[in-house]
Parts: sequence; structure tokens; C-alpha cells
Amino acid sequence: MKSSSPVFFFSDAHLGAPQLEDDRQREKDVIAFLEYAASEDGDIYIVGDLFEFWFEYRQVIPKHNFAVLVALYRIASSGVPIYYLPGNHDLWIGAFLREEIGVHVLPRATALRRGAFNIFVTHGDGMARHDYGYRFLRKILTHRLNIALYQWLHPDIGIPFAKRMSQVSREKGQNQNPFDADYREYALSKLAEGYHAVIMGHTHFPLHEVYADRHYINLGDWIRHYSYCEFRESTGPVLRQWPSKDILIEPVAKKLRHETLIT
Repeated sequence: MKSSSPVFFFSDAHLGAPQLEDDRQREKDVIAFLEYAASEDGDIYIVGDLFEFWFEYRQVIPKHNFAVLVALYRIASSGVPIYYLPGNHDLWIGAFLREEIGVHVLPRATALRRGAFNIFVTHGDGMARHDYGYRFLRKILTHRLNIALYQWLHPDIGIPFAKRMSQVSREKGQNQNPFDADYREYALSKLAEGYHAVIMGHTHFPLHEVYADRHYINLGDWIRHYSYCEFRESTGPVLRQWPSKDILIEPVAKKLRHETLIT
């Protein structure tokens, strides 16, 4: 990792979603974006939900969107760092991406530093203070016993079934953001800890808010917005749209509810 390298963040492509008819084109767009980021000698952060569903059987991986895996392998093999933070549609990441593809799989939240800029990154699922139901469900879904039991399902049954359930979950939340205030509160709490930027995904709603020169960014998605965050030391974080690379949303200055929140 070079401290002067640009950093590219994107999330929520949901490749392989059975009801999205433009899946092949979105796959090509994602690959083109990855290749562009690699050509810029940038670090790449996939902030969750690259696929509609990701589950690793011991000897099997999903066949759909294999071209993306090939692109990730090619780019990682060239020496470009690729980092993956799990989202709510890929809670079951195993060793395959790390050992066979060369992607650095990170914890659910991570911090990085570029120059004087401290950045906190997380997909965001479960961070909403009032989202009690999901946090309870996540504990069930990620329990080792339940994962082991699911592996007994034949992939031709287990993968389509999980994609169908994932589709229901995604469609339920993509037209509204009931926990918008909670996510903002969480981001402000991290900014108060000293981070200069908090970057999240999950909601599918791109935004860029600035509080006392510190940034709260939601990455949006690659279903409707094709949005990503580009960070360079000379410009700071910028929310752009692919393939134009134009700024998607100009940063909106916001007042702190408590002037002493960030010192």
C-alpha cells in the first residue's frame, strides 16, 4: 500500500440477482471500473455485497459472474491491493477469495490512513441503532452450526434458494431508508472519535455530507446509481459516477447538532 496511491471504494453491485435483467452489462461495468482503478495504481475496497449471494461450499463456488472472479484474480496477481469488507449478502465468505483469488478479506469494519487523513470503512449493516431484528438474524445466519447444516444442501438447491431470499431482502430496503437517522448518528460518532471520513454502503442511497470538514459518505449502489468514492490526498474523498467519472453529488455542508461533537 502506497500512502500516495488513490483509493477507490464501491459497494452493493448485487451481481447475480435473478430478477435484474441487466446483470451481464452491470458485470461488464464492474470489471471495467476495476480495471480503471488498477490502471490508476489505486487500492480497491469492495465494501460489501458485490454479489447478490455468496456462499462457499467446501468444493463448490457459484458459477454466475465468474468473469468478475477472473478479473479480481488478474488484478490482484498484478500487485494491485484489493480489499473486501463483508456485507449482509456475503456473511459467509470463506477462504476462497483470499487463498485462490488474492483478495484481502477484512473484518466488518476497518480503518486506513492516507497522509493525514484517517478513514473508517464499513458496509453498515447492523450499525443502525434500532435495527434489532437484523442483528438477531445475523447471529443466527452466521452461527457455525447453521452454516455447516446449510452446506449439506446441494448447491443446485442452496444457491438459488438463498438468492431468492436475498432478493426479497434487497427489494424491501432499496426504495426506502428507515434507519437514515441511525446511520448518520453512527457516522457522527465515528467522526467524533477522530476519523476524517466515514464511508459506508448498504442503504443504496448515495450521499456526501460534510461536518466541520469531516465527511460522511454512503457509496450508493451499482444497480441504479453506479456510484463510487475516489480518495486522493490532493482532493480528499469525492463521490463519482461510472463511467463518466463525473462528481455524482456535491458535498453538502451540515451543521453539527452539538458543536462540541468534533474537536
